[in-house]
Amino acid sequence: MQILDDKIQELIALGASYAVNCKPCMEYHRKKAEKAGATTTEMLAAVAVGEKVRNGAHTKSKSFVKDVFGEIECEACFTSGNTCC
Repeated sequence: MQILDDKIQELIALGASYAVNCKPCMEYHRKKAEKAGATTTEMLAAVAVGEKVRNGAHTKSKSFVKDVFGEIECEACFTSGNTCC
């Protein structure tokens, strides 16, 4: 017995594809989601959830750098890759 139907699985895959920046995956799962009956609105909602996951992971990974390197003197140095002010 399949717990999640094909449409839900493809919407999850579409959001995950966006979260990991895989355009070929997004194209593939969009086609499969359409075949499974997903609307454009549903697909865009799945992408929006993927974006939230990606943004949350990005924010958290900044703290990993601080854990490894200690406190960073200025945010501009951390985000731009430039030498510190």
